[in-house]
Formats: sequence, C-alpha cells, structure tokens
Amino acid sequence: MRQLLFLAITLAASAAALATPAIAYAQDVPPPQATASEPPADGGMGVMRNATHPSGPAGAVFPALAIVLFLSWVAIGDWVNRDAQIFEIGYKQWNPAVFFPFAVAGLALFFLPVPPWVRPLALLVVMMASFIPYFVVHNRHVMPHQTVLTGSWWRHVFASLAGKAGLKVSSERKADYEKGAPVDLYALGAGDANADNANLLIARQSPGYLLVKDLVVEMVRRRSDRALLEYGPQAVTLRHEIDGVWHNGDARDRESGDVMLAVMKTLANLDPKDRRKKQSGRFAAQYEGAKYMMPLTTQGVANGERVVLGRLNDKQKPHTYESLGMREALREQWAEFMHRDRGFVIFSTLPGGGLTTLINASLEETDRLMRDFFSIEEVQHREHEIQNITVHTYDASKGQTPASIIPALVRLYPNVYVIRDMVDAQSCTLLMNEVDDGRLIVTSIHARESAEALLRFLQMKVPQKQFASVVTGVLYQRLIRKLCPDCKVGYAPPADVLKKLGIPPGKVQQLYRPPKPEEIEKPCQTCQQIGYLGRTGIFELLTVTDQMREILAKQPSLDLLKRAARADNQRSLQEEGILLVAKGITSLQELQRVLK
Repeated sequence: MRQLLFLAITLAASAAALATPAIAYAQDVPPPQATASEPPADGGMGVMRNATHPSGPAGAVFPALAIVLFLSWVAIGDWVNRDAQIFEIGYKQWNPAVFFPFAVAGLALFFLPVPPWVRPLALLVVMMASFIPYFVVHNRHVMPHQTVLTGSWWRHVFASLAGKAGLKVSSERKADYEKGAPVDLYALGAGDANADNANLLIARQSPGYLLVKDLVVEMVRRRSDRALLEYGPQAVTLRHEIDGVWHNGDARDRESGDVMLAVMKTLANLDPKDRRKKQSGRFAAQYEGAKYMMPLTTQGVANGERVVLGRLNDKQKPHTYESLGMREALREQWAEFMHRDRGFVIFSTLPGGGLTTLINASLEETDRLMRDFFSIEEVQHREHEIQNITVHTYDASKGQTPASIIPALVRLYPNVYVIRDMVDAQSCTLLMNEVDDGRLIVTSIHARESAEALLRFLQMKVPQKQFASVVTGVLYQRLIRKLCPDCKVGYAPPADVLKKLGIPPGKVQQLYRPPKPEEIEKPCQTCQQIGYLGRTGIFELLTVTDQMREILAKQPSLDLLKRAARADNQRSLQEEGILLVAKGITSLQELQRVLK
C-alpha cells in the first residue's frame, strides 16, 4: 500500500512538472538580442548552452524528478516481488520484467545528449510500461478488495490521505476483515511464509477474525498477560490474568466462541477440528504501534475445551536491576557475584515467577565484552538472544543433553557458561569441573525459596561434596503487585502490627492498602478498580557461607540452611517484602498473599 501510494504521488508530481517544461525553460533562456550586428558575449552559444544545461528552477526540477522516479521504481519493484510471491503470480518472471527496462533506460539516458526534461519523461513512460502489465495480472488473481489502481483503490488512497490530515472521508474499499478494532493479526508456526500467508487468508474469511481482534484489544486494555477461555456446553467463560491474579471477564456464547477459536487455531497453524488433543502454537498481533506474540495452548477437558492465550511483548519487560525492583545495595551485591571469574550462581523462582526475565536482565547488566559467554540451549526451546552471548544448541529429540556438547565447548575456553535448564546430573558435573578450572556457571531451577534451590540440585544426584565446594550464591525472586498510586489509601497501623513486622515504633507513620468498595466515590481509571498496578520483585540473595557448605556436604537440611543464613545476618524474603510494605509500594495483605 505504501509503495503504491508513493506511485500515486509520483504520477501527480510528474504530470505537474512535465506539463510546463516551456515555462521552466523560459526562466533560464536569456531574451533575444536587440540587433543582429551585436553577437552574444559567449560567441553565439549562450542560448544553446542554457538549453542543454539550464540553471535556476528548471535545472533543479528535472534532476529531482528523476530521483523521485528512481525511488518509486525501487519501492514498487519491492512490492511486486513480495506481492507476486504472496499471490503466487510468478515472481521469477515478473522481477526481471520490471527491473531491466527501467535500469537499461536509465543508463542509456544518462549518457545520451538529450534535453533534461526528456529524461524523467522517458523514465516515467518506461516505468509505467513495465508495471502496468503486472497490475493488470495482479487484479485478475486477487479478490475485489485487493485490486490496485482501480476506482475503489483511488477512493481508498484519498480517504487514507484525508484521514491523516484529520478529515473523515468514507472509503468503500475496506474488506470485512479490516473492519472492527484496528488490530493487525499475523499467522505464525507453519515454518513457511507461503503456508502462513495461506492460513492468514483462510482466517480472514471467518467472522471469528473480528472477534479475535476484539479479544486482543480487551487483553491490552485490561493489561492481561493471559486469557483463560473455558468452553462449556452452552457458553464460554473468560478470565484474565492481570499482574499474576485471575479476574473474571465477560462470557461469550458458544457459537461465537467456536468461530473465534477456529481462527486462533488457524493463525497458530493448529488443527481447528481437533477439540480433544493438546495443541500448542502461536500467532502475533499489532495494536496501537505495539507488537505482541500470542502463544496459544488448547486442551480438551471433560465438559469441553480449555484455551489459554498469552500476550508477550519483550519491549515491555524489565531489562535492568532497577526496573526489576531490586534495591541498590542488593544490586551491588548481585553484580559482584555475576562479575566473578569463577563460581556457580543459581537463579530461582516459582513456576511462572519471571525466571526468564530475571536471568535476561542480569545478563544484560553484566559486562559481556571482556569475557566470552556461551549459552547452552535446547534447539527447539531457544531463549531470547542477548548481544555478545554465543548460543550452542543440543537436540533432545535425538537423545542429546547438554553433556553431549560440553566437551567440545571446553576446548573453546569460554569464561562463562549459561545453562538455564540443568536437565541431568552428568551435565551439572561436567560444568562443576569447569568451575575448578576458573569458569563461572550461570544456571537456574524452580523452588519455593533460595535454600530449597540448593537442595533441588542435590536431588538431581550431583556429587554432593563437589557441589558444596563450587556453589556461590542463589538469587531468588517472587513477584508482588504494586499499589495503584492514584487510589491507594493510607492508614495508621496498630502498634502490635508494627511489632510483628519488626518495625520500630515511630519509624513508619502510615501503611497503605487498596480502597474498600464503600470508600470508592469514583472508579479509578488507572487500575480499573483493581487497586494494584503492575508488579515488582521481592528478592532474597543467599550467599553460600562455609557453614552452609558443610551442611550441604554432610547433612543437607532446609532448616539448617535457613538457620545458617540468619546467623550470617542475611535478609529473608519476608524481611525484603516488609521493606516494600513500609515504603508504601505494596500492602500487607498482598505480601501475605505472595508469601503464603
């Protein structure tokens, strides 16, 4: 569309410029001599020179017009290349047909001694002679709303230009799938561009296409990370996960829910007819300038089907310690762990607790220019690429594990290994050997607290004493909702509450909470009456001491590890959360919910 709009503007500009070549030249050609007996100062060549190399307005108009025509040729040629592939019109034949005539004519006109106004006129004629046959063939192969340079197309162009100028002009060109919410959907997952385009065209023919667009808008406006659709015999219930907590949405009737699900499955390259087997895929959506990845999982259940639709946007994720919510002193401590030349550091969260984001932010905050970072990943589960981290993959479908490629990587002498999924004891043992040779190992595991993360590794049957000797620290995170700054309510906490929290009397005058229903005079538009807006992290940094190493090597116990951490004055997850409550960032009720 943009390339063809460029063509429309070029045609108008060309017609305006080429319609008055005599006027442009009249400004540069000197007036005739008064008498024939007085020759011109340049020996009679003045008029001839100006006619060939004009100065002033004419000298600027035609070269500029030739440049505009060249840019139009490039843009429209690119459109022809992609359009011919999408609609299978034969791009191998059309690409040279639209490329060579203009290129050859342009080179020839550059060397031929012709008046300047001839060059853009000739180029315009050659370009139109090259492209118009393709437009004719294109219009025969597509649906009526996909034709170009037709009456409806020009009306659509005019309406688009008027809309950008602030004028509302109706257009008859809009296809059914273009109506409704201003959302662009993209088919993914087929592994082939032509197959994805075919899936997209099929999805656009369904009335469910507009319903999917509406669902995307609803998720964005409600800040929903995931939508859960439960398909029952008569209706489809909807729930939104907002900042880690599920909220009810508006139910759908079964008929509209079915056509909407069929479209989502088609876009994600899944089987719309299979309502029993578990299927996973993804499609993409763009709304208000932001592009979202929409992972889709469906599973048949007793009463129907359960569907989970996610909404991911890497640009909205935190990429620094500060944006994660880590306090300054803790940032400095953890940064020191990540900058060590050797050690075994562990990231840990509950499942769905932001583990990937936590690791990515820590790696992005770490100097990766002075050290070689190697990431070990399963080929079908690649992580977000981070600059200056070399990725090496293994294929689990072929029976491979990280241990299959670690021996080859050892010979490349990296400084840091990043392995997010430590799948077996053999891989862990090989990497622990690397710590003894002066390497830093960065890995992760799910657990309920930092001390438990250490025991999870021992449950993998890794060499106990060796693990105790190389492990250096665990960074544990839980996500907690932040109070809405526009509607949070302050209150004076009772003395016994402050005592239980370990806050000295007089240290904190007010704590904060969400408003109660009876306190709400006007619904808060900022948080949509939830009382919370966004999430931050509560962090527990466990530094492995000599006492903890002895416990891990001789008598692994969760209670003993936690006792050793308290003896070393290391702050617990609960103490870190109380700091957020005291600062008014979150509420005591929310902290109790997260830590229960």
